[in-house]
Amino acid sequence: MRTPSDGRLRAGFSVLAGLALLLAGGANAGAQSEPAPEPSTDQAEPAPWVEHADAPVASVKSAKELEQELRKLRATYFGSVRAPSIRRLGIEKLKEYTQPAAFPALLEVFARERDDVRTAILDHLRGLRTDEADATLAWAAVHDAQKRFRRAASERLAQRVEETGTASDRVKYVIGEALKHRRDEPVVAAAELCGVLELYEAIPALINAQVSGRPRGGVDEPEGDLAYIVVGTQQTFVSDLQPVVGDSAVAFDPQLSVLTSGTVLRVQGAVVVTYRVDVHNALLDLSSKAWGGRSTKELGWDTAAWRRWYRDELMPYLAQQRAAGESVPAVPAAPAPSGPK
Repeated sequence: MRTPSDGRLRAGFSVLAGLALLLAGGANAGAQSEPAPEPSTDQAEPAPWVEHADAPVASVKSAKELEQELRKLRATYFGSVRAPSIRRLGIEKLKEYTQPAAFPALLEVFARERDDVRTAILDHLRGLRTDEADATLAWAAVHDAQKRFRRAASERLAQRVEETGTASDRVKYVIGEALKHRRDEPVVAAAELCGVLELYEAIPALINAQVSGRPRGGVDEPEGDLAYIVVGTQQTFVSDLQPVVGDSAVAFDPQLSVLTSGTVLRVQGAVVVTYRVDVHNALLDLSSKAWGGRSTKELGWDTAAWRRWYRDELMPYLAQQRAAGESVPAVPAAPAPSGPK
């Protein structure tokens, strides 16, 4: 029998598999002009800023071997082991794993360890000062199940970006994919990370991510009505009467039925719209900074209005600032969107 935890476990494995592909295949900067923001979808598409290559088979095999080693290390030094000296020794051994192929396993194998081990893994990744380690920190900052671990990963990633001066393409790819996730938690975490790192390139993705909604049910789906409401009265009556005859006795066997009169409201389809307040707040903060400090609150939750603002207000403003020699944030170009506004 399937349980909710089974689904979360499979989703976690899928997420970590994606991280393994990213670290093995790399990410290249996408210098082409960008289309205007389109409504968000559940399909996993490449982030708007980078392209992504698949991982070679050899790296996948190496990652499996490293995962086995890490599981043995966890059984020896962590888990039920409580002695601080032994755990410290295990943490020192964890620092020997500097290959990018080991990074997804570091997150997966030690996902249920105590904070001393998990924090040490984040410090280890931050200390490596590599693009792959930074991408792993970004992955932990948006996909980990524990909020305090996500916050810790975000803090270390912010320190790395401050050192390098900009977020790498791999980091941007991880954040861009998380903003299109169907679950709210990774989307909110990615939006908050955009604010921390001041990723102005993410403004189109944030516009799409602040409101999500999808239809459920309908006449084309096999399950039929989603619900129904009856407003009426019920009257009981005798619909059939069978006589029962015996020696010196007679009786009747009545059959009762119920007549309902009134109104039935059938719900055949529904649209659930989610307003992600944290994503909206991150968008307000980034967009106002990019627009020279002017507030964008009046745009509210209107996605079409945000797109028009992005095309007709923000892009011309940045072009003017750039022509005047001012330093302006890099944002993707946005031609007029197709379809109704």
